[in-house]
Amino acid sequence: MKSKFHHIIALCGIAILGHLIAFEFFHIPNQLGLVLIIGLVLIYPIIRIPVVGVYAVFLLLPFVTYVRRLYYLMYARPSADPLLMTGEIILVLIFIALFFEFSERRKNSSRQSFANLLVWFYFAYMLIRVPLLNELPLAEAAAQFKFYGPTVLFFFVGTIFSRHIRSLKTIWVITIIVSVIAAVYGLRQLMVGFSEAELVWLASIEFSTLFIKNVIRPFSFFQSPVAFADYLQLGIIGILMCMSWFKKSFAFVLLGLVPLLFYAVLVTSVRSSWIAVITTFLFWFTLVNVKTTRQRVVMVGVVLLGYMLVTLGGEMIMNGGIDTVINVVGGKLGNKESMDLLVTNRTTALTSPLEEHSFVSRVALWKNLLVWSSNPELAIMGRGLGALKADSLYFTYLAEFGYPGVILIIIVLITFVMAGFSLIDSTKDPAITVLAKGITVMNIVFAFVSITGSHIHYFPGDVYFWFWNGVLTALAFAERNKVRDAQQSQNLELTSHETPVNA
Repeated sequence: MKSKFHHIIALCGIAILGHLIAFEFFHIPNQLGLVLIIGLVLIYPIIRIPVVGVYAVFLLLPFVTYVRRLYYLMYARPSADPLLMTGEIILVLIFIALFFEFSERRKNSSRQSFANLLVWFYFAYMLIRVPLLNELPLAEAAAQFKFYGPTVLFFFVGTIFSRHIRSLKTIWVITIIVSVIAAVYGLRQLMVGFSEAELVWLASIEFSTLFIKNVIRPFSFFQSPVAFADYLQLGIIGILMCMSWFKKSFAFVLLGLVPLLFYAVLVTSVRSSWIAVITTFLFWFTLVNVKTTRQRVVMVGVVLLGYMLVTLGGEMIMNGGIDTVINVVGGKLGNKESMDLLVTNRTTALTSPLEEHSFVSRVALWKNLLVWSSNPELAIMGRGLGALKADSLYFTYLAEFGYPGVILIIIVLITFVMAGFSLIDSTKDPAITVLAKGITVMNIVFAFVSITGSHIHYFPGDVYFWFWNGVLTALAFAERNKVRDAQQSQNLELTSHETPVNA
C-alpha cells in the first residue's frame, strides 16, 4: 500500500512538472525560468545517479552561450545572466548527491594526497582574497570570483569518479562529438554568415576581440574564438585517446576527424592555438618514450622555448616589429607614448588586433606590472581577486596576488604534470595509461597557452582542467598507495621468514 502511494505521488509530481514545463516552453520562459526548468529536470536524475550530473556538465555547458544569444532576439541583454550559473547549479546538485560519498571517504581516509590539500588551499585563498586586500568593491570582487572559485570544486568531483573508467571514456566521446558539431557550425559561420541572434549579440558588445581587420572571426556556439579553439584542442586530445581505446577500424574514422578540427582551429586565427595543436601531437607521440624526469624537463623546456619564440616572435613581427618591443621593454618611450600603448592603442586593439599593436600593448602592460611589483605590498599581496586582467595567466596572478600567487599557480601546474608522469610510469592498466597521457598533455598545453591568456578561468578550460586533474591525481595517489602497500607486505613476509640469531 505504501509503495503504491509513493508511485501515485510520483506520478502526480511528474504530471504537474510536465504541465509547468509545457506551459513555459509555449510561453518562452526568461533566462531565470529556463535555469529553474533545467534544475527541476535534472535534480532527480542527478540525486539518483550522480554521474548523470557529470554528463550534463560536459553536454550542456558548451551550448549555454548559444542559448543566451537566442534570448537577445526577445529580451534585452541582462547585466547578470542566470544562464551563466547553469554549471554552478549542476555542481551543487552533484555535491548534494555525493554528500555521503565525500563523508565516507573522509572517515575512511587516514591521509589526503598533497594535490588535494593544495587545491583546498588554492580555493580557500581565492575565497579569502574576495573581501581581503582587494581594490575592487565587494560586489564586483564577488562577481569575479565566479571565474576563479566554483569550477575548482570539479576537482573533487573528479576524484570521486576516477575509477569509473567507462564513464570517463564516455565524457571524452561526448567531447569529440560536440567538437565536431562546433567545428561544422564554426565553418558554417565562415562560409554562410552569422545568424540574426548572433548579429544582435555582436551589436551588444562594447569591446571585442572577435574582429580582425573588421572581419568577424568564427566562434561557433562559444563565447569567443579562443574558447572555440580551446574546445577543438580538447576534441583533438579526445580523438588521440579514443584511438588508443577503441578498435583499429573505428580509430581510422576518428583520425579522419583531425583535419576538420585542425582546419577549424586555423580559421579562428588564434595563433597560440595553432602551435598548441602541433605541440599536442609532439607530446602525445613522445611522452611515453621519454622516461627520466631530467629528460622530460629538458624536453618540456625545449618545446616551451620553441613555443615562445614562434608565438611571441611571430606576434612581434606582425604587431609592431622587434624595434618597437625593444623600445617598450627598454623604457625608451615617453609618458604619452606609454599611455597610448596601455590605454588608447590597447582599447582600439580589441577590435583590430593585427593593426593596432595589441601584442606591443601587452608587453608594455607586462613590463609595467614587473615595475609596479617592486612595491613590497603589491609584490606580496597584489591588488586582489579580479582587480586586473593582464592577457596572461601568470601576469594576471602577479597583478592580483603578487609573487606568491604566481608561485602558487605554477606549483599547481607542476603538481598535476608530475602526477601524470608518475601515473604513466607506475600503472599497468593500458586504459589508465592512455588517460594519464591525455590529461598530462592537456596540462602542458594549457600551461603553454596560458602565457598569453587565462585559459583555466573560463569554459571549457576551467571545467576540463579541474575535473580531469581530480581524476588524474586520485589515480596517481591510489597507484602510489598500492605500490607502498605491496612493499610493506613484502617487507613483512621477509621479516616473518627471518630466524632469530642466538648469541
